[in-house]
Amino acid sequence: MKVFKRRNSLAGLSILTFLLALLVIGSFAGCEAASMIPVKNRQAAPDPDDRIVAEQTTAKETDPPSTTTPEEIPERPLFFNPLTGLEATELSSTSRPVAVSFGNTSYALPQFGIGHSDVLLEFPIENGATRLVMVTTDYDGLEKIGGIRSTRDYISDVVNAFDAIQVYAGTSDVSASVLFEGRDTLDYLTQNLQSLCYRDTSRIMPHNLMTTGSLIVSEIGKLGYRTDVRDGFTAPYAFPDGTKKAPAGDMPASEISITFSQTQNASFSYRSETGNYLRFQLGEKQIDGIDRNTLSFTNVIVLFSDCATYESANGSEFSLTLNGGTGKCFSDGTAKDVSWQMTNGEFTLLDTEGNRLTVNRGTTYIGFVRISDPNALKVIR
Repeated sequence: MKVFKRRNSLAGLSILTFLLALLVIGSFAGCEAASMIPVKNRQAAPDPDDRIVAEQTTAKETDPPSTTTPEEIPERPLFFNPLTGLEATELSSTSRPVAVSFGNTSYALPQFGIGHSDVLLEFPIENGATRLVMVTTDYDGLEKIGGIRSTRDYISDVVNAFDAIQVYAGTSDVSASVLFEGRDTLDYLTQNLQSLCYRDTSRIMPHNLMTTGSLIVSEIGKLGYRTDVRDGFTAPYAFPDGTKKAPAGDMPASEISITFSQTQNASFSYRSETGNYLRFQLGEKQIDGIDRNTLSFTNVIVLFSDCATYESANGSEFSLTLNGGTGKCFSDGTAKDVSWQMTNGEFTLLDTEGNRLTVNRGTTYIGFVRISDPNALKVIR
C-alpha cells in the first residue's frame, strides 16, 4: 500500500507540474501573440499618460495633410558675369574686362588665349584683313596671349563701350598719340610698356608679340587702373530671366558664311548637342593655340556698317562709320533681325521692337561687315 500511495503522489505531482507548464506556456504564447498585434489595436487598461498621448495622436491625424512647397528657381544667378550672363563668383561678377587685339591673317594662326573670350569682336581693316578683339574677365591665369597687334580708332570706340582696359601694340597711324583720352590702355609701343610683352621666336614678326595674364595684371597695377567694372554698366544686350531661353528666330540658320574680303572669310556651324556655333576660317576650324579647342559661341551677331577708304600720310586707310544700322542675330540654330546704334559712346543692340536685344546666356561673337557688300553675310542652311 505504501508503494501505491507513493506512486499516486508522484502521479499527482506530475499532473500538477504538467498543468503549471501549460499555464506558463500559454502565458508566453499570449505575450508573443499580443506583440504581433498593432499598437493602436491593443486593449490595455487605460492610463492617464496614455490618454494624453492618444489625444495628441488623434489631433495630428485630423490635421490637414502637410504640403511641400517646391524650391523656387531664382530668376537669375545670385552673381553673374555681365558679358555672358553665366553664374560667377561675387568677385568676378564685378571684375573689369580687358580687350586684347589679335592679328588674324594666316600667319597669325593660331592665336593663343582667344578661346577665353566672353565676347569676341571682329572688325575689317585695310587690305581686306580683320582684327579680332577678345573681351574677357578670365585672363589673369592665362600663360600665353597673342599675337598682339594694333588697334584702330573705331575699334577702340566699340571696345570702350564694354568698359574694358585695352591691350594692343600701336595703331595704323604711327604718328598719332595712341593714348585715347579718358581711356585706360596698355599700348606696348606708344606707352613703351616693354615689360608687358615678349617675342615668341618660333613665329615671324609682327605676329610673335605675346603676353600673359600675370603681365597684364602687373601693368594694370603699375598704372593704377580701376579693376572693377563701372557702376551702372550694362552690356549691349540683355539676358532672359532664370533658365528661360531667348526668343527663337523666325528662320533656320545652322550654317552661316561671312565674307570680309576676297582674302578673308569666316563661317559658323551650329551644333545642336552643345547649342553652340563652331567657328571656321579659311575652310578650317579656328582654334586656340593653348588647348587646341575650336572657338565656339552661343550667340553669333553680324552687324552691317558703312565704311570708308581714304589716303593718309601712311597710305591707304580704312574706317568703319559707327552710326548704327541693321544686322542678324543667330542662336539655337535660328536667325532674327536686329539693329544697332552708337549713342554718346554707348553701344546697344536692339530687337525689331526697339528693345534691348535679349540673347542666350553664354559667349557671344559680334562681327562688323560692309553694308555695301551684298555677299557679306549668307545663311547657307
